[in-house]
Amino acid sequence: MTTTAYRAEAAPEVDVVTYEVIRNRLTAIVAQQSAVLKNVSGSPLVTEANDCNTGVYLAGGEVVAMGPHNLFHSGSMETVVSHIIADCTDTIGIDEGDVFITNDPYKGALHMPDVTMLEPVFSNGERIGWVGTCAHVLDIGGMTPSSWSPTAREIYQEGLVLPPTKIVEGGRTRQDVWNLILAASRLPANLGLDLKAMIAANTHAKQGLFKLVERYGADTVRMVMTTMLDRSEALVRERLAALPDAVTRARSYFDHNGHESTLARIEVELRKDGDRLVFDYGNTAEQLPGFFNCTMSGLRGGVFSSILPLLAHDIPWNSGVMRAIEVTAPEGSIVNARHPAPCGAATVGATAMVCNTASAAVSTLVSADAALRSEARGGTTGGLMVCHIAGRNQYGEPFGGAMTEVLAGGGGANVGADGVDYRGPHEILTAQFNNVEGEESIFPVLYLGRYANTDGGGAGRHHGGMSVASSFMLHHTDAMHAVMAGHSVSMPSTYGVHGGLPGSTHQITIVRGSDAAERMAAGHSPVTSAGLDGQREVFTGSPGELMFSAGDVVDWSFHGGGGWGDPLDADPKSVLADVRAGRITADAALRYYRVVIDGDAVDVEATETLRTQTRAERRSWPRISGAHDLRAVLPEKTIKVGDHLVLARGLESAVWACDCGTVLAPAARNWKPQACHTELGEQDLGAKVSLHPGLRADGYACPGCGAMLAVEVRAREDAPLREFELPADN
Repeated sequence: MTTTAYRAEAAPEVDVVTYEVIRNRLTAIVAQQSAVLKNVSGSPLVTEANDCNTGVYLAGGEVVAMGPHNLFHSGSMETVVSHIIADCTDTIGIDEGDVFITNDPYKGALHMPDVTMLEPVFSNGERIGWVGTCAHVLDIGGMTPSSWSPTAREIYQEGLVLPPTKIVEGGRTRQDVWNLILAASRLPANLGLDLKAMIAANTHAKQGLFKLVERYGADTVRMVMTTMLDRSEALVRERLAALPDAVTRARSYFDHNGHESTLARIEVELRKDGDRLVFDYGNTAEQLPGFFNCTMSGLRGGVFSSILPLLAHDIPWNSGVMRAIEVTAPEGSIVNARHPAPCGAATVGATAMVCNTASAAVSTLVSADAALRSEARGGTTGGLMVCHIAGRNQYGEPFGGAMTEVLAGGGGANVGADGVDYRGPHEILTAQFNNVEGEESIFPVLYLGRYANTDGGGAGRHHGGMSVASSFMLHHTDAMHAVMAGHSVSMPSTYGVHGGLPGSTHQITIVRGSDAAERMAAGHSPVTSAGLDGQREVFTGSPGELMFSAGDVVDWSFHGGGGWGDPLDADPKSVLADVRAGRITADAALRYYRVVIDGDAVDVEATETLRTQTRAERRSWPRISGAHDLRAVLPEKTIKVGDHLVLARGLESAVWACDCGTVLAPAARNWKPQACHTELGEQDLGAKVSLHPGLRADGYACPGCGAMLAVEVRAREDAPLREFELPADN
């Protein structure tokens, strides 16, 4: 007989002490659940990269408590549970002792390597909740080792699709289902260990819930769980209500569709109205033919992971946060793909781009609020460049796995500080990567060097954090299969804010048949491919599926963080300190910050002269015909929106202005046409920024003081974006 979801007839009153004890115990259960998952799994994507998550959920699937790892996973788990309930309640049933598994992106998963297991929790025959885990496995079948398939054109080519399926029934493993899943994988031993780790983690969490129910009763535990969501919702709505009603927008582009270099727009309009937010992706391009698309679960996961650190940094994270959030996108778009579009690279593709654009739109909104302004920030690790390698390792055994240093991108700068070096992706709070010795012990590779990606952080009053760069070659093997896939090789997706410059794009060079081994045998130790003989290939788009041979050397580096504010406002002493630390070269200090370094000191007079000249050059940039030159004493009712851009109220009408007193435009209009503006080249954006030929970058400066107010990257056929708009009645 199929059991039913739990419904308490009379909710008990819960005192404050009991509430806090149970709430904190639920958090501890999930933390222990994560520890079990990581201790049992053998996948470096779980043990090192933390590409996993755990959680406890209400009977209907709402997140009660979640692990501190990949927020994308937590954002999608509610959707997974809803599909299990919809698909299984009246068919195969949802009973005590059952465990469900799925990896179907059209049933709530993110992409097929992200395998999810959920187990219902019962008390006296009624379902009171769920426990669940999600982990990225090394191979789930498909046309390519690793189940990252760059040439895929439909989901069937990407691996074994598991709709919600019982893998454990009544407490007993269904061996037929288990065998079917493992038979699809090229690495069945690794996959089997991951599946056992997920079952063990869920069992631990379920036992923890049982102990709570035994001590406090099912009604009390459920009341605490529902109250946790209600309180988070109330706190988020209170915070939103204090923000100005406004519309903000953010836009980015795919520079690759999975098969070839193209341009496709991702755009969000964020509407803040009272105590709610609407993320509208209606102006996003149609789904791609390749595997960078995501489904609605990826869209929700991307938005969820963007708002938590920015709007709910001090609020318990659960589904209550999302009750104040609406997310919309047309079916058939990149961020809400229509079946059977491929989604194998969703997590590094569309879901990551949703996170980037949603974060940018929220950062624009909270920049206008004094209490939350410090939470706004530049782009952080705008996208990952996957490198999954497979073949026979140095021990003669079959292997497959991902090189985890791709996680070490730079953090975005904020109003008060530079971005964090090697911060890692925005969505993985506990991101870490394997050390060189660890990678060399499990993979047949030899590192020539791993080093800081100097000049990779976007310039600004505060600069973005650096990413990692490295060089490696094959070692004790003759050949190796690889999938190197990612967007933003020629699109700077780690955006700068308020005049800051974007972080570096991916840089990938392969020297085929190099003489590195011969040089090392002769006593030389190359650290990069520079100067090596061989056939050199520099990539301008996603490399895709590759074969490496003995002698091949790979140089690669990742996205740096976006900068905050005009680089000419940076403290010259801080720039000098960064030059000394290797974050910035002296050439970049001169070009982007206009800081003149003489020996080991700043030439203060030359620096000030050069900065004055640069601001004057900006004031000579073109403006629209008939542009005015108005200056005003700014009233007290002035809201700081950017680093220099302000919204001034108290004059004859509300206006956009620079904090120097230069009036730009009425508040009801876009201020950009009234600013001085010019097209920037890719080398104006950063020493390690590449720009697709279909894109252009524009700088917008104050006509009065020459401060850089904004830097925008857009497709040549797209109009300049209006990032901040007040409603007509505000």
